[in-house]
Amino acid sequence: MNCDRISELPDSLLTQILSYLPTKDSVKTSLLSKRWEFLWLRVPVLDLKVSDFPDENYASFIDNFLEFNRNSRMRKFKLKYDEYTYDDDRLAGWVVTTVDRGIQHLDANGFETDMCIREFMPQNIYKSNTLVSLVLVTVGIENPEFVVSLPSLKKMHLEDVWYWDDPLVIEKVISGCPVLEDLVLIRAIDFCNLDDLRFLRVRSQTLKSFRLTFEYSMAGTYFSVEIDAPRLEYLNFNDNQSDMIVVKNLNSLSMIDIDTEFNVKFGGSPLEPEDLRKRDIIRDVLTEISCVRHMIISQRTLEVLDRYSKLGPIPRFDNLYRLQAAFSRSMLQLLLVFLESCPNLENLILDFAVSTEPEQDGLTYVPQCLLSSLECVEIRELILGEGTGKKLVSYFLENSVVLQKLILRFKDSSKASEDSDIFKELRSFTKHSRSCEVIIH
Repeated sequence: MNCDRISELPDSLLTQILSYLPTKDSVKTSLLSKRWEFLWLRVPVLDLKVSDFPDENYASFIDNFLEFNRNSRMRKFKLKYDEYTYDDDRLAGWVVTTVDRGIQHLDANGFETDMCIREFMPQNIYKSNTLVSLVLVTVGIENPEFVVSLPSLKKMHLEDVWYWDDPLVIEKVISGCPVLEDLVLIRAIDFCNLDDLRFLRVRSQTLKSFRLTFEYSMAGTYFSVEIDAPRLEYLNFNDNQSDMIVVKNLNSLSMIDIDTEFNVKFGGSPLEPEDLRKRDIIRDVLTEISCVRHMIISQRTLEVLDRYSKLGPIPRFDNLYRLQAAFSRSMLQLLLVFLESCPNLENLILDFAVSTEPEQDGLTYVPQCLLSSLECVEIRELILGEGTGKKLVSYFLENSVVLQKLILRFKDSSKASEDSDIFKELRSFTKHSRSCEVIIH
């Protein structure tokens, strides 16, 4: 006997199930039967892409949905515009309504119709006792004239947001988030008001994860960023614009993904011996992050560190056990210098780039980690027959005492079979560690 047991569940459980679906899919369930006809209207979640509507009736749909749920508490409001559907008059009003109804998850993704136009969010978002996550994209936020109070907010994502009236408004907002754990700031230069973006301070006693991305660079324009977060565990720092970078109290930092030129190469002055200020900034940043266990570092950051290493020593990264680094054939010497600062490294991933620059004759000594701790090396983006890559493979095999695995990933491996001469040559290299396995992809 066939039985629709799902439909026999209570409304509260069915609406809970529907809340995990985008609203357009939740609405479709109304066709199943009379039992389901109006269930979707009771779901405390509105998750819409305006582009899902074939005509321009999305505003009426949202108005009607909110009117039907007038007496219920909203759990999630997510609305995404695109360039063809942006409505400059409605978004702020809907945000006011949902925040007043105790929203927990607010995701407002506007669209930039003009470089100098943002719809500003209502200031009641600064006084929500229920907000747990806040995502704002291509909108404006104003400096509140009162103390921010977001006692439940754990996640905040601000992307391409226009900070009006006060360049330190972010610091003020963060100060009102006593349980904030996850912060994403994607800064885009606003050409209409550059002064509002010059200073960024992130100070939090609870923050655990922070991603900062500065999307553009402008020659001759200087910015600063300060991070003070004693419980921070993960930092993704992608900023080639800021001239002043200050990091403090990062004793809990476990993983960092760093991509910055410290404004040395683009728009800034070269790193010269007399530039003590820039040297000290780089030294202080390296010292503060030296406690990390896992690091991803870009090629351009390594290039700046190459210049810095001629002015001062690179701090030791005694806790670092996993390193992923991007580098080119002209950076072999720097690679060894940096590895020398990682005496307990166990896993190394190298993203190798063949450049037109001349190869450095840098494989002249063996860092401590190769002699005592390095167990796995993975080299990516190798090219069959390329000389520097072969030297690198031979170097690690011949000098790594406890190496267990060497993984080689070729860009053009489809051009050769496993029994080709080049693969046979790679497998024939002398291995210091007899237990080392060479894996070729």
